[in-house]
Amino acid sequence: MSTPDRLKLGVLLRQAHSKAAAALNIALEPLSLTGKHFGVLLHLSRRGESTHKELLTLMGSDKASMARTIDALVDAGLVSREVSPTDRRVNRLTLTEAGYTITQDALTRAATVGRDLFHPFSEPELLQLTELLERFVDSSTSQRTTDPPR
Repeated sequence: MSTPDRLKLGVLLRQAHSKAAAALNIALEPLSLTGKHFGVLLHLSRRGESTHKELLTLMGSDKASMARTIDALVDAGLVSREVSPTDRRVNRLTLTEAGYTITQDALTRAATVGRDLFHPFSEPELLQLTELLERFVDSSTSQRTTDPPR
């Protein structure tokens, strides 16, 4: 049995992400959205409301990029930002009616992109890929080794 090439796997994951992100961005362009915008809208549509900090954790983004994304969505009238009644330092983010409508359109477009990207795979292969990627994402990042590989 051969040894897995972990470097190649890392490169393939990056290439897969780039391919999927590019396809999604092309599909969302007519809505004046990007994948980052869609990620925020999707999380808000599923959670009802959120904070900047919660979105940072959910999406793995940096503060400045998330602030620009949220500002763009607020300026476009897709997200509302209100001061939390329990903590004036925190802004609560929710979808506006226009935000909900565009999210539904974006979801339809994203589903089409997903079908196009994954058409070469069988249902069992897609389930296996999903399970493996969920396990990868859920694994603790604290399990990194401190010594470089030899």
